[in-house]
Amino acid sequence: MKKKSIYKISGILVLLVFVLGLALAGCTTQNKTAGQATTSQAETITAANTTAAVTTAATVAETTVAETTAVETQATEELSEQPNKAKYDEYFTEFYLAKLPIGTEMGASNPPVKTAVFITSEDLFGSVMSVIKDIPAGSIAGAVYDTAAKKDFEPKTAFPMALKASNYAGTQPLKYPPGKYEYKVYIDDVLVVVIPFEVR
Repeated sequence: MKKKSIYKISGILVLLVFVLGLALAGCTTQNKTAGQATTSQAETITAANTTAAVTTAATVAETTVAETTAVETQATEELSEQPNKAKYDEYFTEFYLAKLPIGTEMGASNPPVKTAVFITSEDLFGSVMSVIKDIPAGSIAGAVYDTAAKKDFEPKTAFPMALKASNYAGTQPLKYPPGKYEYKVYIDDVLVVVIPFEVR
């Protein structure tokens, strides 16, 4: 896994709420900058803004790469649809799902760990991404697909704000019941990310 030099925090970190499929009633967000925090009830989004945090995240994530790769490789052939790699490469260098223990916040001593398996009683649900090209307002959308029911658990919804080229990470409470899903991201209605994951 490639180490990142910095995780920037931007006013549009709220996008993580959308990308994680959390544009649901009653959802709340927490954005953190160097000395500022805005908090509401149901969920927390945090980001690390230090090289140490990113380095630690990369080191810890590397310890789970083999397990995660095995899960993702097994599911690759069974994807409901294939993402457009050229479009992905135009906007991202990295995009993966990650977890944190419930009741904790992301930081140098507690980085998100790459995974494709989440435990309801133990994990926060999150994502990590490196955006290399600005994404215009309304161009990015997210959805969560239930592979057993063969339908969207959370339908594709566009986010109205622009996303600047930067590195982002965020977590929230795990809201999906036990089962198997696909996490999907679209840019300009083109599917660019499909990540199989399981909730236990």
